Amino acid sequence: MEIEAISVKGIHKTYPSTRKTGPVHALRGIDLEVEQGRIFSILGPNGAGKTTLISILTTLLSPDAGTGTVCGFDLLREQSQIREAVNVTSGNANFTDNFTVVENLNYYGMLYGIPKRRRSAKIELLVEMFELEDFRHAPFNHLSTGLKQRLVLAKSLINDPKVLFLDEPTIGLDPQISETIRRGLKEINQEKGLTIILTTHQMDEAEFLSDRIAFLRQGRIVAEGEAAELKRGIRWGDMIRIHYTGPPFNPDRLSLLEGILEVKSDDRQITISMDDRGKRLDPVLRILTSGQHLTVKNIEILEPDLEDVFIELAKTPH
Repeated sequence: MEIEAISVKGIHKTYPSTRKTGPVHALRGIDLEVEQGRIFSILGPNGAGKTTLISILTTLLSPDAGTGTVCGFDLLREQSQIREAVNVTSGNANFTDNFTVVENLNYYGMLYGIPKRRRSAKIELLVEMFELEDFRHAPFNHLSTGLKQRLVLAKSLINDPKVLFLDEPTIGLDPQISETIRRGLKEINQEKGLTIILTTHQMDEAEFLSDRIAFLRQGRIVAEGEAAELKRGIRWGDMIRIHYTGPPFNPDRLSLLEGILEVKSDDRQITISMDDRGKRLDPVLRILTSGQHLTVKNIEILEPDLEDVFIELAKTPH
């Protein structure tokens, strides 16, 4: 039987009216279970309720209604125990500028009440783990963006959390550093069994890291599952891309065919969305090659990616 790192039911949160807006119902009955040792992504457009949900799970906010546990501790009655068992970090590094790498880690270790000897040993381990040895005495404001983010992640492990909440951990970083951080997070998860709750707008990051994904829209979870399961679930139609040689082809000739949902043409390639590839491919090829002096070089069968899922699920229902 899997142990649940997070289990909440019926979570609601409403922000009161302001001079400019009425009350905002940020969360509308969230039910969520995350098994221990999983990487779980919470995705959704701005204003979907992601930040509010994370703030409740980390005890920064209290829900208006609902119950649950985090690391086995009651969300409403054992908030101090939850704070000791989790850690939170974001892609917007915010440390004391004139503190060095080691001084910043020591400061946060003190805040968590870690005894000096154990704190020193943990700092050395984290400095080595995140390859900060050459920068241990460098002030925070002298570090590059990538080094700052490595320090942020090192700080997030100072208390050996059971659940780590990561908000946009690679935002603003170049692709190489982002890839290094993602692989490091994956290794920590696999080696230590650390549960990670991730929010990100980078779909490749979510797909690479996540065991499961939940999509929020207007305060509700509208879909949940593995990435492959979610991609199969959207109404995307069959998509193909045809590469050809010859004169440019007018895609409007294909749009009139039965079952063709969308046609895009660009530089000797045509991307077609259709209701049934088995039925529609033959008439498409006949029109494409009839009297046009075109030669079909290659046909790709396209699959949706997580960004397509995001776009589809983010649409507000009419």
